[in-house]
Amino acid sequence: MNYSDLEAHARRIRLHALEYTVAKGKGHLGGTYSCTDLLVALYYGGILRVDPMSPQGAARDRFILSKGHACLALYAILIDMGFFPRERMATYGEDGGLGAQLDVSLPGVDWNTGSLGHAMGVTAGMALAARMDGRDNIAVTILGDAEVAEGSIWEAIAFASDLNIGNMVTIIDRNRLSVTEVMEDDAIFRNFRPKLESFGWRCLEIDGHSFPAIIEAFKTVRGGDRPTMILANTIKGKGVPFMEGVLKWHHSVPTQKELDIARKELGS
Repeated sequence: MNYSDLEAHARRIRLHALEYTVAKGKGHLGGTYSCTDLLVALYYGGILRVDPMSPQGAARDRFILSKGHACLALYAILIDMGFFPRERMATYGEDGGLGAQLDVSLPGVDWNTGSLGHAMGVTAGMALAARMDGRDNIAVTILGDAEVAEGSIWEAIAFASDLNIGNMVTIIDRNRLSVTEVMEDDAIFRNFRPKLESFGWRCLEIDGHSFPAIIEAFKTVRGGDRPTMILANTIKGKGVPFMEGVLKWHHSVPTQKELDIARKELGS
C-alpha cells in the first residue's frame, strides 16, 4: 500500500475505536490513538507476515500488543483482515464477549494482556524459539512508555542482548502520558538511546506517526544480528485535536458533542 492508503486505514481504525467506545461506554482512546499508526504500518505496511487462514501457523511472525488496553484498534485490524467475523465486535464489553484486554482465545492474538511488564520477555522467548527452529520469522511487541519502569523489562533487555536475539523488536509508544501524569525525560528515558546501545541493542528513534519512518525502521530487522528497540515518539489522542496530549482521554468516553467533533476530525 502507498502512504495515503495507510493514512486512510488509520483514520478508519480510529473511527472504529471511537464508535465502539461511545456505544459501549468504555475504551482507552488516548493510548489507542497514539499507537494506531504503528499497528497500521505493521499489518498493512508489509512488515508482519501473518495469515488469517492459518492464524497459528509456525511460520507466522509473532506480535504482542503489551499495552492491551489499546485493543480496539487491533480488533478492527484483525476483523478487516479476516481473522474473525465483524459481528463479534458487537460483543465488546459484554460478559463472555470481547474484552478490554486481549486473550489468546481470539485468532490473531499471540498473548494475554493486562499485567504489564511480561510481554517483552515473552517476545524474547518467541524470537529465540524461532531461531532455534531455523525459522526467519520475527517477534514484535509494543510497550507503553510507563511500562518501561517495570524491572522485568530490563531483565528482558539484558537477556535478549546476551543471546543476540536479532529477530526480536520492541517498540515503545512514547506518548509521554501515563494514566495520571506527564512523563518527560526521567531517569529511564534520559539518554535512552546510548543506554540501550550499551546493552548491545540497535536503538532507533522515530516519529511514530510517520509511515515512511516506521517502515524504514523495519527494513533491516529480519535477519539482524542484535535485537532492535524502536523509540516511537507519539501523541496520546493523535488524530482528534481536542484529545491530543490531554490526560483525561486515557479512558474518558466522549459526550455527544465531542463525538460529533471527533467524527468530523476523522473524516466520517
